[in-house]
Amino acid sequence: MKSCSSSLLLIAAAACVALAAQYPLQYLEHDTWDKDPDVDATGNRIFTSVSELMQLWPGTVVVQGHSFAPCTIPLGTVFYHGRGDEYMPTVPEWLAFDFEHSYFFAWGQDPHVLTLVTKRELRVLDFDGLSAHLSTESQSIIMYGEVRSGGIPTSELAGRLCAWAAKNGIDGFIRMEEHFELIECDFSSSFDLLSSLRIIPQDERTKEGGRFPAQRPEGWIGSLPTDSRSDVDVAGKWHDRAPGETRVRVQYDKFVSFYDPAVTSLVASRRGKPREEQTLKALSKADAQMKLEELETALARPWNGGSGVDWGSIVHVVVERYGERLEVLAHTLSFDSASSYEVAYKARQQVLIMLTSFFTASNTPGTEGATNKTWLTPVVERCASTHTRGLPANDLLTPQEVLIRSAVEDVMQQICRRLARMFSLSYDIELEDKRVHASSVVGAMQLEVSNLMTWLDWTQVWVKCTPACTTEELCLIPHRGLWGGGGDRRKPECVRKPNTL
Repeated sequence: MKSCSSSLLLIAAAACVALAAQYPLQYLEHDTWDKDPDVDATGNRIFTSVSELMQLWPGTVVVQGHSFAPCTIPLGTVFYHGRGDEYMPTVPEWLAFDFEHSYFFAWGQDPHVLTLVTKRELRVLDFDGLSAHLSTESQSIIMYGEVRSGGIPTSELAGRLCAWAAKNGIDGFIRMEEHFELIECDFSSSFDLLSSLRIIPQDERTKEGGRFPAQRPEGWIGSLPTDSRSDVDVAGKWHDRAPGETRVRVQYDKFVSFYDPAVTSLVASRRGKPREEQTLKALSKADAQMKLEELETALARPWNGGSGVDWGSIVHVVVERYGERLEVLAHTLSFDSASSYEVAYKARQQVLIMLTSFFTASNTPGTEGATNKTWLTPVVERCASTHTRGLPANDLLTPQEVLIRSAVEDVMQQICRRLARMFSLSYDIELEDKRVHASSVVGAMQLEVSNLMTWLDWTQVWVKCTPACTTEELCLIPHRGLWGGGGDRRKPECVRKPNTL
């Protein structure tokens, strides 16, 4: 097993160096655009929640979800259901998006996998995060109208959820474990059965996880399939990052978030905590009811409606444009085998590339001098409004779209602000008399990029195995199973794929 870690560790180490750097005080002056976000602001969290929907990896890193995401599943989508007999379920049951997930649940002496296809578009509700975890909280709001601590009894989970679904036009619920799963409430109204096949049994497998020699089919020679749980991991990895699980279409105009500033009961409990420690436990019953009513109102509106703005693409474009570039910038600034001037010069070039499309020929410091950041104001304004200046007015958006728009604006403002600060720091570094400050400029830029990446917290980009895994390995979170304990979820590890040499 390789020793792997999140690239954010490298950035944190760089920040420690930056804290000790003594750089010129004029670099700390503020302009109208140069303000830190409020300590309780949640625009970054709303943006991150939207950008991570239907991606397996981010929900595995940060377990506790904070959103309800209504979605549709198109006509003709194939699902799988593993069980110990040949019959189509007549009560709410779990479905898998990929065969490998269902095969794990095909147990006993008569293992079957049913293949089903949607006979119409389905309307479903996604619980984000590792929502099949026993400690999940968002589902209890649907079930009880409030957050209840402790595990939700499996025996009553599907029944309670489906009772609410029947009143709100919902066909089922999407949750996540090692893979995404669908809780379907009424099979006969949603699916046609394509096949019910008695499949090759798994060797030494029972429903409860015990071991016994499987009964081989007559005439079968050699071993039977083994290690099917690891194959669930393999299939799940197909949907780790964008575009994620494409068989599900998120209805962003109905997206409901508990990071909404209107939810005041959670503010104090999450202040100063990393995302993985931010839970819904402190949610008041009044706030729970408020968000539940918002969800039900959103579900009652026409589906496939809203403004038509493709919010998913907007947030993914932002992550694609800046995610890897910020990581490379942080790596460059931590490079210790080159001179401080070389590092500062390369970092300046990288920042400039990210800002180039927002500069005009008139955007120069002129006679005011580079240390006065006022000249960068129009650059920051163009940068920050890139994705929202051409959108419809707020009165043409749903309340949920207004929230997403505000989150995009918040995130872009902070990205552009930090980039402008870094460019201001390094703008004149190529002048002979300024190179003496290269070391302190590098330290200051390290702190800027570290603070920005920590605030953004794009786990789908920056939490990964370093060095990368080999072809025969999977990058997995330690104890990523629902009932595993311990391990740092921001330090993934390379593990051997099943049946490899």
